[in-house]
Amino acid sequence: MSAVGIVSIALGIFVVCGRGSLLVAPAPTLRWFKVTLASNSRLRTLGALMVALGAAMAWAGASEDSGLAFFLRAFGWGIVGVSMLMLVLFPGAYRAIADPFLPADTGGSLLLWRFRGLAGTLIGVLIIYFGALAL
Repeated sequence: MSAVGIVSIALGIFVVCGRGSLLVAPAPTLRWFKVTLASNSRLRTLGALMVALGAAMAWAGASEDSGLAFFLRAFGWGIVGVSMLMLVLFPGAYRAIADPFLPADTGGSLLLWRFRGLAGTLIGVLIIYFGALAL
């Protein structure tokens, strides 16, 4: 089995689960994200998970020479760099950037957040599809 295919499928599942929750239940998802943004330790934990995911992507992308492997390698190193800097080392900077984008009241219409969840879910399904082709 191909490491690129396995990691691509795992990444796609991660994206579908993360963005699918915005599609199905945007208000609870946004509340969870606000709670996560409120604490440095939660942001650092999220950052550590993202660094591990990015490192797995970079490792798998280095094992082959294909378009999907290049995508995994480049995107993986990008995730490692951004997560290490913004989430693990300087969570306050990430909070200052992300907080203005979140709605103050999650009780209103969240149609645009649902569209964002739909777009992310479709991207995740495509990543799973290309990962399955790489197997």
